[in-house]
Amino acid sequence: MTDLEKEDFEKLLEESLKSRDDFTSGDRIEGTLVLIGKESSFLSISGKSEAIIDTIELKDKEDNLLFQKGDKITAYVVSTKRGEIKVTMKLGSGGVNPELLLLAYQNAMDIEGTVTGEIKGGFSVNVSGFRCFCPYSQIDIKGGEDKEKYLNKNFQFRIIEYKENGRNIILSRRVLLEENQKSRENELKESLKTGNIVEGKIASIHEFGVFVDLGGIEALIPRSELSWSRSAESKEFTEGKNVRAKVLTIDWNTNRITLSVKQLSEEPWISVNKYKEGETLNGKVVNIIPQGAFIELEAGIEGFIHLSRMSQTKQIRKPEEAVTRGETVNVRIISIDKENRKIGLELMTGEADPWAATTDDIRNSAQTGIVENAKTNGISIRLGNGMLGFAPKGELQHKNDLSKHYPAGKEIKVSVKDFELQNRKLILSETGAIKKEEETEYKDFMNSSDSNTGSSLGNLFKDKFDNIKKQVNTK
Repeated sequence: MTDLEKEDFEKLLEESLKSRDDFTSGDRIEGTLVLIGKESSFLSISGKSEAIIDTIELKDKEDNLLFQKGDKITAYVVSTKRGEIKVTMKLGSGGVNPELLLLAYQNAMDIEGTVTGEIKGGFSVNVSGFRCFCPYSQIDIKGGEDKEKYLNKNFQFRIIEYKENGRNIILSRRVLLEENQKSRENELKESLKTGNIVEGKIASIHEFGVFVDLGGIEALIPRSELSWSRSAESKEFTEGKNVRAKVLTIDWNTNRITLSVKQLSEEPWISVNKYKEGETLNGKVVNIIPQGAFIELEAGIEGFIHLSRMSQTKQIRKPEEAVTRGETVNVRIISIDKENRKIGLELMTGEADPWAATTDDIRNSAQTGIVENAKTNGISIRLGNGMLGFAPKGELQHKNDLSKHYPAGKEIKVSVKDFELQNRKLILSETGAIKKEEETEYKDFMNSSDSNTGSSLGNLFKDKFDNIKKQVNTK
């Protein structure tokens, strides 16, 4: 305080102790700030009266002044001792008496109190030395479920019951919050529109989403609107932190406002062109279904690995045999369907690719394989080198009840009927293998026959072989 301000302060203090208007505790007054001091400030409340108010009441929590010299404020008379009028803007922050509390009750005035402890049914609240009671249901709009958050903190209250000359006082904070909520609701009805960008404080976090306080009115950010990522979780947010969001829907009949965080950023599929077929990259397993697994390449962009693409050399019967939800895996893009927003992937396991080491010489060769599964039109067979092929129903020895004759795990001999390396297509034939085997046996026998008996025996076995072929072809 400068010497001039000190001189003004002393002069005003001296004048305040002189003759003045008659005031009593609890009177509501309006005055003009004429001096703001370090600890005390002066109000001019009439032509010949001044009042003193604690300067701290003119500041916010960060110690910044909310008022300046010349501003008009409304206050309440706390005391008039020795001709000095003491006022406050918050009943309870200064000295109070039963008469002042009764006046606050009768005029629905706000008072300030400190929650000092928890007692049966609610909280004990200290209002400038007076012990008051606030029920659980009146400490907050939601009933004060988290009791620890209120202890040893100052709040504004409203007296809802005043009995026994101030010995039994019941307070409510909820009344004030509901009044503020209603006032804020009316303001928002005038200003808030769908599509607006708003900022609020995270009030509570739930599995289904996050509630945001917009200054007395709560709005919901559903879990699906927290991020473009399907794996986004509300627990990634922090209660009390500020968040920006876009207004999606407003329903004043039910007081429901829906917000979105993800709508503040560009939809990821717009930039899907940056991905290329054949590209290898890492992704996160975000969902598993019986047919395969969904892999998140980035927030909002997912690809799918089918069971058949989870191994190069063995059959995967369940996706869980190859991947685990939440893990990061290495994948290769095999197809991109921009129109339908689908990306096909295959799992990169580090296994040697049997197709890469295969040449056209495999065509017409005899192979041994293991049945992986049977369908109505044929069976899938895994060859010894790891390649997966398919034997159509017409190429099988048994044409009916394939699941019975070709159970999974059964070893079977086949020949390679058709082979397309580029499309990784392998068509197998059981009947072709049988023919090849029988032809080989016949040739070996013929070659081992001596010249004297070869003709007669050869003709005999030739006839027998021809009959066998007829039987096979008619099955």
